Amino acid sequence: MKHVVIGTAGHIDHGKTSLVKALTGTDTDRLKEEKERGITIELGFAELILDNVHAGIVDVPGHERFVKNMLAGVGGIDLVMLIVAADEGIMPQTREHLSICRLLGVKTGLIVLTKTDLVEPEWVELVTDDIQDFVKDTFLEEKPIVPVSAHTGDGLENLEKALHEIANQTPAKSETGIFRIPIDRVFTMRGFGVVITGTLFSGSVAVGEQVEVYPKALQARVRGLQVHGEPVEKSTAGLRTAVNLQGLERTDVFRGDIIGHRGELKTTYMLDVLLEHLADAPRPLKTRNRIRFHAGTAEIMGRISLIGRDVLEPGDSTFAQVRLEEPIVVLPRDRFVIRSYSPIITLGGGEILDIMPRKHRRLRSSSIDHLKSLYQGDETERLLILLRDSRLNGVELEDITGRLTLKPSDIQKIIQELSAHGEVQIIDQANFFSMTRAHFKTAQNNILSFLSNYHAENPLRTGAPREEVRGKAGDINEKIFAAALKHLNESNEIVENGAILRLASHSVEIDETLGEVKTKLETIFKNAHFQPPSVEDAFSLNGGQGNSNQNALQILIDEGALLRLKDNIIYHENALSEAEKFLREHLSQNNEITAAEFRDLLGITRKHAIPLLEYFDTARITLRVGDKRVIRPDAR
Repeated sequence: MKHVVIGTAGHIDHGKTSLVKALTGTDTDRLKEEKERGITIELGFAELILDNVHAGIVDVPGHERFVKNMLAGVGGIDLVMLIVAADEGIMPQTREHLSICRLLGVKTGLIVLTKTDLVEPEWVELVTDDIQDFVKDTFLEEKPIVPVSAHTGDGLENLEKALHEIANQTPAKSETGIFRIPIDRVFTMRGFGVVITGTLFSGSVAVGEQVEVYPKALQARVRGLQVHGEPVEKSTAGLRTAVNLQGLERTDVFRGDIIGHRGELKTTYMLDVLLEHLADAPRPLKTRNRIRFHAGTAEIMGRISLIGRDVLEPGDSTFAQVRLEEPIVVLPRDRFVIRSYSPIITLGGGEILDIMPRKHRRLRSSSIDHLKSLYQGDETERLLILLRDSRLNGVELEDITGRLTLKPSDIQKIIQELSAHGEVQIIDQANFFSMTRAHFKTAQNNILSFLSNYHAENPLRTGAPREEVRGKAGDINEKIFAAALKHLNESNEIVENGAILRLASHSVEIDETLGEVKTKLETIFKNAHFQPPSVEDAFSLNGGQGNSNQNALQILIDEGALLRLKDNIIYHENALSEAEKFLREHLSQNNEITAAEFRDLLGITRKHAIPLLEYFDTARITLRVGDKRVIRPDAR
């Protein structure tokens, strides 16, 4: 059977609850206070079978004081029954409820003219004409207006037929999206524990699955599921669902929380939105106005920041940023409603564009262009926008999940398709760490440009230190930097020599004089064996002029002939190789060595022994254990 959720809407005492009871046999007013006062305060739920359509009905309060409860129930409905009493006609909450339904993206429904037994037929015709004028230019224009009497039963058969026809034409919700249920009711059942109810917005859930309560990050297991009172193994999008959660206490969960799968949703305090200000609002909206933000079943206080303007007149719309006082869990494309802080009236609403935006410069045209692209783009285009925004940092799959309406597996497929078409560069397949191909090319160009300038300024340097290149070539993410270097190596544009990078076209040109200084300086360090001279002593022994000694030393270090262990302790590569050989032979026979033993082994002072041991630690040859060194398992 097809499943739909039908919501009621309308002014207080226009017969919503009586109509639902007449249709379903269920009295949705379950609270003692509701019975005593004769009004609906909380959300009520009922079931209606319409041939091949299984409908869940959400009965909402009509009193202006309980509009926030109404908002908690109407978010997940597929179609609305706008209820107007024939003896009163259009009233304030009729207008407000219709505006709320439109703002929340309800696309279809019908109008039910109730209490027809209390008025003359001519009056029904007059009210019908008023209703037609009232719904003009809304989603209910040209939809059926069905006169009924819950008291006598007149018109109920026609209403069921009309509901069945509209329900059959209503598109089903997606079962493939991210699973989530905004919670509208929480209670406990003896022997079962915590039960939550809500309309399953998208995706699906099955008994035995692990779920998370957002935004509290509480973990639970689905112990049982019910749809319209019947146990099921799985529930899908569009169904009114009761979920028995194992591992939680009643005080852990409240209306406004969301049940979802772990890692698929994100918590946020800031949203980019497209905001519409209702035409009948009493005053303009201004930046920094405090508002009540309603999305799903949540109500959170916040403030608005208008983009591109300071004031939004009634009837106008604009992009805006909403900054909330408490965390919320929503998805892009979700609809929302805002109400004033005081007095509490509905001001407007619209569509969420981004759930984790950066702060915008309000009056910049680039901010407006960015938001316009998010609003107009499909999910593939929106993914590209998020990747472009990451610039040279890239994003992992985890970063994107929850910022699109897609499940992680669907995002992976799109990234792979974009990669195949040359638009996206996948840096790390394990976590789908990706960036745009254009930004990946920018990272490479930054490296090449930096090295070109570096060589021009330091012609006698073999190349630049790797980390200096990364930091000064745009502070590129380490993984992206490594991938860019790999690509540039493979294309023979750069050469890596240990921790030194250079352009493949670069070579150090040494004149005859510098060549002689370099040869003599290397010989001094080579002959010094395990006890090299200080830099100053080496220069003095060499007798070079001006900067020739310093230039020669740097060239030897860049080439790898010399290695600087500390500022003033430099070893020749031959001495380091021989010291490593002695160290390995000792450890193969004795398993461990102290600093004093190493000092005596090489016949050197502690001044040189300690830096050498620290070098071998860093080179991952030895491992320090207390005051001793042992050979690393992976260095044997």
